[in-house]
Amino acid sequence: MNRNLIFDLLKIILTFLVVNIHIRVISHGRINILESYGYYAVPLFVVISFFLMNKYFSQIKLSFSITFSRIRRLAFPLIFWSGIGFILKPELINLKNVFLQLFTGKVVNTPLYYLNVLIVLTLIFWLITYLPLKLRTPLHILIIITAFFLEYRGLNTHYFNLTIIEIRKSYGQIVELIKYASLGILFSTLMKQSKKRVVLFTIAALTLLLLCLFNYPQPWGYNYSGLKLFLGTVLVFSSSLLIGKVNFSEKINKTIHVLGLYSFGVYLCHIIFFEALLQIFPNEIKYFNSSSPFMFLFTYTMGCYVFCFLFDNLTLKKFSFLVK
Repeated sequence: MNRNLIFDLLKIILTFLVVNIHIRVISHGRINILESYGYYAVPLFVVISFFLMNKYFSQIKLSFSITFSRIRRLAFPLIFWSGIGFILKPELINLKNVFLQLFTGKVVNTPLYYLNVLIVLTLIFWLITYLPLKLRTPLHILIIITAFFLEYRGLNTHYFNLTIIEIRKSYGQIVELIKYASLGILFSTLMKQSKKRVVLFTIAALTLLLLCLFNYPQPWGYNYSGLKLFLGTVLVFSSSLLIGKVNFSEKINKTIHVLGLYSFGVYLCHIIFFEALLQIFPNEIKYFNSSSPFMFLFTYTMGCYVFCFLFDNLTLKKFSFLVK
């Protein structure tokens, strides 16, 4: 319960950071102080997801029925929010775009590519459960090393350069994100050890030292490449695990938990709703955003949370999988 509260807090913060980036990109606003931290959001979402899913991926020969239920859990929001995206952008409806949207998530409502990537990663990590347990930790370390090799050699981006832009941007990021899935698995394995707090403190201290002492070269990539982003992600996640138990009042704890649950829905819907608002109230939105960017960020993001909460409750929680 307490550890999930830490994750809920982290997911809320990361959701605000993602929305901040997309508001600026869509409205062509100015870069603010929060933007550089926003690129940690998706890597940390992947780490949290696979940290929690290791209860399945640590099994021997995980049943495909469990894997399929996870894939279905990701596919339904992909189909639903893609449909909403096409309703709001009817000029983009054609057979090619519908296929590309479901295959890449990049035609309308671009954050949906995250679901496509998670589906692919889920299948890869399901196959790993057929390997002997003693090989899995070395394999995850090898995956991380190989991902960095491909990034810094430019091989992952070069391969996808010949494909159309939606496929390039969606599946070209698998190499950049698979190392974070392995990182989540490794952290989950570490938490089963008796001296986990000592190791976590050592990891956090070492990554902080490495980030302070060295200026790492940044390879060209899609969004999530490079050692600096990886080390920053390790630092944030290991620090979160070190904090471990936090406790506020019962009301605050419940609010954090609810917002953490609906962060998934906010991530999936915030772009299409913002684009729609910008079309309806272009001058008002741009003025509010330019004059008070952080107030607008808070107001708009909380509005998305309220929408997800109302959607879930007004549908009697029969479609909760679409927003949490």
